[in-house]
Amino acid sequence: MRNFLLWLRYDGTDFHGWQRQANARSVQAELEEALVCILGEGFRLGSSSRTDAGVHAVNHPVNVWADTRIPADGLRKGLSSLLPRDLAVTEALEVPEPFSARKSSIGKTYLYRILQGDVRDPFIERCAWRVRQHLDVQAMREGAACLLGEHDFSAFRSAQCDSPSARRLVTGLPVWREGQEVRVVVSGNAFLRNMVRIIVGTLVEVGTGRHPPEWVAELLAGRDRTSAGITAPARGLHLWDVSYAPDLLCDGAYDW
Repeated sequence: MRNFLLWLRYDGTDFHGWQRQANARSVQAELEEALVCILGEGFRLGSSSRTDAGVHAVNHPVNVWADTRIPADGLRKGLSSLLPRDLAVTEALEVPEPFSARKSSIGKTYLYRILQGDVRDPFIERCAWRVRQHLDVQAMREGAACLLGEHDFSAFRSAQCDSPSARRLVTGLPVWREGQEVRVVVSGNAFLRNMVRIIVGTLVEVGTGRHPPEWVAELLAGRDRTSAGITAPARGLHLWDVSYAPDLLCDGAYDW
């Protein structure tokens, strides 16, 4: 059994998230249908993440375990000819059979895009949250600094989150202005359900002046979701990268 690591990129606007669902379009279903055309039914699929409806991905790794002689790049090319325009495989690698896109991960990074101003841009509107009020980026940075490190993020998770522990490690949280956008990047070892979107919604509250930066530290200490900011819309969120130890990706790989 060979193990392929596929890197997906997709515009999540018209997808109801990663996971296959009975009555909604999903990334998993589109990918599996294309894989059946190439590999038949004899494959297993595993994903690093379960993105929500409307969330995009720049680099979303998934495993495909299959008994096939097709080379990795041949699989990528075959999928490219079958997948819809809003879903692509940008890279395909062969990795050791035990490698898991989810379990082998050592960190994830998300990008959130906030569109400022009142001029509509059809190329950005589908993948950014429009906030018309001016955002104080420096205040947002000061609030973001309170979230760095390992904390109990109970105030920053959805009520539907079923993780047994709310402790997570945030390793990076830069905020900057780029043209007409404010961008927030959140990196960490793992994330709770809606954690990044709640962080962004909270930082926007700080950026608009509704709360001071130190309010973010108070939210962490209070552990009360109802006190934090809104959950930012899914359309601005992008799964940017998933990190692995380099040696896990190359040990024993082969290509026929």
